[in-house]
Amino acid sequence: MNINKKVKLFIFQPYPHFGGADRSIIKLINGLKFDDVTLISISKCNYSKHLNKKIRFKNLKCNRVFFSILKVRYFIKKELSKNKFKKCIIISNQNFANIATILALRNIKEIKTILIERNHLDELKNYKGFFDCLKKNLLLILIKILYKNSNAIVGISKKLSYDLSSFIGSKVHTIYNPSLEDSIIRNNDIQKIAVNKSKKIIISVGFLEKQKDHLTILKAISILKKNHKNFLLILIGRGSQLNILKKYIKVNKLQRYVKIYQDINNATYFYKIADLFILSSIYEGFGNVVVEALKHKCPVITSNCNAGPMEIISNGKYGDFFKLGDYQNLSKKIATHFKNPKKLKIKSIKAKKHIEKFSLKQNIYKFNSLIKKI
Repeated sequence: MNINKKVKLFIFQPYPHFGGADRSIIKLINGLKFDDVTLISISKCNYSKHLNKKIRFKNLKCNRVFFSILKVRYFIKKELSKNKFKKCIIISNQNFANIATILALRNIKEIKTILIERNHLDELKNYKGFFDCLKKNLLLILIKILYKNSNAIVGISKKLSYDLSSFIGSKVHTIYNPSLEDSIIRNNDIQKIAVNKSKKIIISVGFLEKQKDHLTILKAISILKKNHKNFLLILIGRGSQLNILKKYIKVNKLQRYVKIYQDINNATYFYKIADLFILSSIYEGFGNVVVEALKHKCPVITSNCNAGPMEIISNGKYGDFFKLGDYQNLSKKIATHFKNPKKLKIKSIKAKKHIEKFSLKQNIYKFNSLIKKI
């Protein structure tokens, strides 16, 4: 059968705000090439121009995912009443949306559910305060109870899938993010900024949020600058930690060593000019930026966080790593790389064949296979 014409597909992405998860969803939607696709959100989609023109949009106009549960149920039931012949599937994205989807579609047998888990369970073990602790522990309980009621669960790295499967007692399929392909941003939108290339360029790409732990990188270069002067750290991203990072830079007199760029949507240029890429995250589901760096033969040092980054560098075969939060060790590894850059550079070059498994072609093939099975 022609699966493209026989499937009615819904994507539930509550907050379509153009992050890493959204880029993977954009590539998935466009890559599947289904004729009947609806993106359901609770706010306006900020990347509609990058999606297949055939796609429909449904904005539920809610303030919180919890309040969307009944609206999702009503909308899906209405859509199903119009459809008597197609196989109906909803793909939900991220834990809070996954829980809402299972609750919303309970006892509706006409639709199959695929849940995508994009962060390791460690995400729910990091709290901002008492109420955040309560919320995340509730999420853990609901994940354990509800996930097994879906038709399929997808994890975006092997370690994530294994740990989630052990936690919920159900099978979790691993389908890696399609990170190998260039960003969905067009090449003529790649921003270039004048950089003094006589300096060693270190880059880190990702939201300026606590999860990414940029403070560990700043602490590392605060030590590094005592013996090395000719380098520049470029942080690319936006987020709630911006002022905290700026304050640390000012207090520790790092202004000449650090630049922050918030409005870069495609970091290709920076990967190409960088001497080193650093990921310092506390947890990751996958780590698209590590693949992007290796694709451009940019040497990588990553934290050994759960779950994807260590798989991407194959536990040190294609990059280097440091213990989570160990800024002193990170500083030493950067200094070692400055003295002998060939070692990590060779590892990044050897990664070429290894990272082919993170291609869009593989991602689409595995999702199509899963859709046919359920």
